[in-house]
Amino acid sequence: MKISKQEQLFIIIFIVAAIIGVGFFVFLLPNFNNIDVNNKNLESTKTRYAELQKRLEHEATIDDEIKTAYEEGKNLANSFYNDMTTYEADEIMRQFIARGKNITIDGLSVSPFGTSSLSITTFTPTEVTYPLKDFANTVVQQEEEVIDITKMSARERMIYFKKLTASVLATSQPVTVGSITVSFTAHSDELQNLHDFVDLLNEGVYDESIKGVDGKPQRKATYMNSVVYQLDDKDEKEENSTPEAANPDTQNKKESDYSMAFSVQFFCIKPVADPFAAQTAQ
Repeated sequence: MKISKQEQLFIIIFIVAAIIGVGFFVFLLPNFNNIDVNNKNLESTKTRYAELQKRLEHEATIDDEIKTAYEEGKNLANSFYNDMTTYEADEIMRQFIARGKNITIDGLSVSPFGTSSLSITTFTPTEVTYPLKDFANTVVQQEEEVIDITKMSARERMIYFKKLTASVLATSQPVTVGSITVSFTAHSDELQNLHDFVDLLNEGVYDESIKGVDGKPQRKATYMNSVVYQLDDKDEKEENSTPEAANPDTQNKKESDYSMAFSVQFFCIKPVADPFAAQTAQ
């Protein structure tokens, strides 16, 4: 049977359409379905690329940042004692005592090295209430004070921001540091000598040859847990055994001895090793 030209054209068109249809469903349609997935992958890849670029840019300055952080950490550690043994704590306290004026020490003891938690606290005055005060508060409504920083002097603003910073830091988590405690009793014939020794401990400078970054003697983290004061009559026990005890004039001339019982903590931080020590050695 002879096929006409019209039928041949129809068959050719049918075959071409079939090929296009098969190609569409086999090749094009799956790729269309993957376009959305590929776009998401492209966006994710661009994000990762941008992050890598930032890291590469940060790499050029990271050494300077590490050096700055190391110096800040070293300066902080310099304000604390290094981890110490009981013998070293005894030696440091004896250096403090040697700087005192006309004082004697007895009963010196050193606790084992341990840890303590440091945190910032703010003083909250005790609020006392009583019926008349409550009545006064109901009669006179006290408005809350509004602080106008613009009207403050430079010194007042500094004090205000220090209090504000202390309040914020007080909510932070405690920090654990090393700690060792030295206990002893100090004696002197003059009470002022003991007061000066308290100030010396509070200052925290046991060796003036150790300088801070400002060139001044380095203060160390020295905390007095307790200071108990008492006045003893040291001749009371001897008045009956001395020849002068029989003389009424000498019985009223007892030499007074002032004493203070101390419990002092040394707070310690182990300094961070220099991260560039190996490079410096080379």
